[in-house]
Amino acid sequence: MKDLTNLKKVHFIGITSSFSSFCANYLIQQGIEVTASEISQDSEDAKRWIQEGVLYEGGHDEKYITDDIDLVVYPTGPIPGNPECEATEKKRIPTIPIAELTGLISKNFKVIAVAGTHGKTTTSALIVWILFKEFGTLPNFIIGDKVLGIDKSWNFNQDNEYLVIEACEYKEQFLKRAPTPYITVITNVELDHTDYFKSQKQYNQAFVKFISNTRNKVIVDTKGTNMIEILEETKSKNFEIFDVNSIKEKYENVTAGLKGEYNKQNILRACAVAEVLKMEVNIEDFPGIASRFEYKGITPNGMPVYLDYAHNPRKVSACLRSTRENFLDKKILFVWQPHSFERTYTFKEDFADSILDADTVYIPNIFAPRREREEYRELISEEEFVETLKKKNPEKEIQYLDDSDSFEKTSSLLLKENYNSSYIAILASAGDLYKVLPNLNLKK
Repeated sequence: MKDLTNLKKVHFIGITSSFSSFCANYLIQQGIEVTASEISQDSEDAKRWIQEGVLYEGGHDEKYITDDIDLVVYPTGPIPGNPECEATEKKRIPTIPIAELTGLISKNFKVIAVAGTHGKTTTSALIVWILFKEFGTLPNFIIGDKVLGIDKSWNFNQDNEYLVIEACEYKEQFLKRAPTPYITVITNVELDHTDYFKSQKQYNQAFVKFISNTRNKVIVDTKGTNMIEILEETKSKNFEIFDVNSIKEKYENVTAGLKGEYNKQNILRACAVAEVLKMEVNIEDFPGIASRFEYKGITPNGMPVYLDYAHNPRKVSACLRSTRENFLDKKILFVWQPHSFERTYTFKEDFADSILDADTVYIPNIFAPRREREEYRELISEEEFVETLKKKNPEKEIQYLDDSDSFEKTSSLLLKENYNSSYIAILASAGDLYKVLPNLNLKK
């Protein structure tokens, strides 16, 4: 599908993701009727969509696929056994995955696409904040987590020409979500998602394709890992390279309230966008991102608790190093839920190296995302992973908690008297470890 202008009614199978919510809002503003279904209806976004008469209450049901629907939007593709997907096929209604729909809509904006192995969400949010301070209203954006203070991971503003997109490389989704970026920002390129990318070379090639679609500027650290090889293959393309090293001195004192060397790099890339767009950089009041070293409160025994998204070796290492640098007087209790069995197995040795700055490490369980194939769960067990960690870190207390259901054991340990103001706790997870938080009786 290349044209959305003739649509009268569109149905979303799943609407609460930031990408789906943005696209639904855009279509509604174009006068198109939108309906939706969703399994989980507890979130604020789901409640809002129900209140607006868009989201049907309850889960998925074939009765929602009515004959007057012009287009059905899938999360990624047809879901086996889903009654709405089956009804859509029977009625031969046109379909589109949300990534492709995002790409079609994005062509109506000047897209600032942020891609890379890590740092995408923070860099994207910083760019959003720069645009917000420039225009006085929030721009269009779709990012991976909520910006604190405004409590939103997406926004639609039909009066703003810019759209900031966090462009994920998994399965090359960024080629569909942001097919023709006005500005491309690359944070870094280090092999990840090895359930899909089988080598660094294949991973690099995905970024070559993505960068090559840029219409204006590509913002990168030209000295970054793998960037020389990638940029060499894009030399003949019709865009300009903006090297962040050229503005390092100008913005070296900008902190945006963020800690850590890795955040200095995120800030630098956001400032580079401001340079390209000839905008002021005024981000010292940046409120931060949910789950990016987000302060959650203090336990009854006086231990501060932070929530972080660290889920690959570089992120774990950077999170712990930054914590060590900024809390020299505290011991670090690292409660860590590795994300996916395949990633845990593939990078187990790197993960063992990444926890150098932690004093104590607790592993409640390994989180398996819904996309993870069943056979990957046989690659490594929590016990085997903990043994790998212990082998390289014999001096540390590293413990598997066998606590995958209720996290009661994790909560109890965090509330022990010895974990007091002499410690700082980091809950590191891209999964559901946040469920521990209500049990900790935290005070701000």
